[in-house]
Order: sequence, then C-alpha cells, then structure tokens
Amino acid sequence: MTENFRLGVIGVGKMGGVIVKNVAGSALPANHIWITDIDSALVAQLRDENGVNASANIASLVQNTDAVLCAVPPGAVPHVMPKVAEVLSPQHWLMSIAAGVSTETLESYFKEPPPPIVRVMPNIAAAAGAAISVLTKGSCAQDAHIEIATQIFNACGTTLVMEEHHLNAVTGLSGSGPAYVALFVEALADAGVYVGLPRQAAQKLATHTVLGTATMLAETEEHPAVLKNRVTTPGGTTAAGLHALELGGVRAVLTEAILAATERAKELGNA
Repeated sequence: MTENFRLGVIGVGKMGGVIVKNVAGSALPANHIWITDIDSALVAQLRDENGVNASANIASLVQNTDAVLCAVPPGAVPHVMPKVAEVLSPQHWLMSIAAGVSTETLESYFKEPPPPIVRVMPNIAAAAGAAISVLTKGSCAQDAHIEIATQIFNACGTTLVMEEHHLNAVTGLSGSGPAYVALFVEALADAGVYVGLPRQAAQKLATHTVLGTATMLAETEEHPAVLKNRVTTPGGTTAAGLHALELGGVRAVLTEAILAATERAKELGNA
C-alpha cells in the first residue's frame, strides 16, 4: 500500500464503523479515510472521534479516494452500487463485505470491463481487533489488490485468502460464528449457575475458558482433538461431560446451524 493511498467507506453502521475505527491510525492515517452513510449523525460522530473525513454523498467520497469499501447490508447493494457505478473511474477499485453478494453480481453493475473487486467476509470480532476475515478476488482483481485489502483487514484481526465458491460457507461458519460462540458461552454460564456457581463468576469462567482454549488452538495450530484428548483422562470428569455432549448431538446441531446459515447466505445473494 502506498503512503498516499486513500480509502472511502460507504456504510459505517455496525461492521463498517468498526472497520473504520480499526483502520484509522493503524493501517492508514485517519485523514486518508473518507466515510459516508445515510445516517449523517453517525458519520459526524465517527469523524469527530477518529479524525476521518466525512463525505456528503458517494460521488464526493469517490472523488477523494483510490478504493471504495462497500460496507452496506446485502439488501442495500442494489440501491448503492448503481450510484457507485456512475462515478467510479477506471483508476478506482472496490471492496465489498455484503454477505452473499458475489463478485459477479457486483461486477454486473458496471460497464465492461468492470473494476477490480475484492470481496471480504469479516466478522463482528473486529470490534475487539480479533476478527477472521476471508478475502477473494473478482475477475479483474490482481494480487496487488488482495495485498492492500489484506493490510486493511489485518487491522481488524487476521485474514485468509480463499476461492470465492467457499464464501457462503465462510459466512455460515465465521461470519455468523460469533453468535454461536456467544450462545455456547451463555449456556456454559447458565449450567454453572445450575450447579451452584454465582452468576458473575460463572460467566467469567465460561468466557475465559472459551477465550483461553481458542488462544491455545490459534497459537499452536494443533487439531482440536489433540487438546481435547490432553484434557480427557480415562474415567474422569471431562470424559463424562464429553459423553453427555455427544449424547446431545452437539456436533450435528452445529453442522445444521452452519448449513442453515450457508443456505441463507446463498438466498441473500440471489435476492
């Protein structure tokens, strides 16, 4: 990424706003970032808190930038992309985090040849600088575009480059995954309360158990079964608990959850 690179962000709601906060002053100087949104109050707040530039509309944002990140929900893409297509120059390129919306669909809003497009699937853990974001490139994108997008999204956590046909499954697993993990932590804490732990202590124990385990797996890159087996002694407490989880079909339930979310991502892309 050149030192003069300028980024425009369209849509600064939940995910877009988090990305701006992470990137400003980290991957890019704050004054190299322009933002716009239908919520002008939100734009003004992010501008004042993070030192980024506010744009009154998409046209002025594009005029001041080299690349545009479309951070709007999938349902807003048909309303936003024609406006982007009207003003995007041949020198510009595009990133999108709209779940389920393929690079082919995004390219269809532009005259031939379409701009280079990098599609990204981050997750809400970006709010803690701990997201996993998966990147894929459209038909005209080059490795250089992936490299810049990687630097931007590394400011939100870590990144992975994959083929686009995996992106709906990525959405089902890691895009929606924080909700599954939050539910799991809540269930652990509720169970702790059931067996007699104070609520506050149970939630802290559950949260840090998940955090510690995930940190170990990320740092060692071991297969989860290795860690599971290390904790499980013959006839012990962990073996009893795992038996109960298997009887409850925890693996099947998680598979069904990811399958449902993956199918929904496909539906959103076809809407």
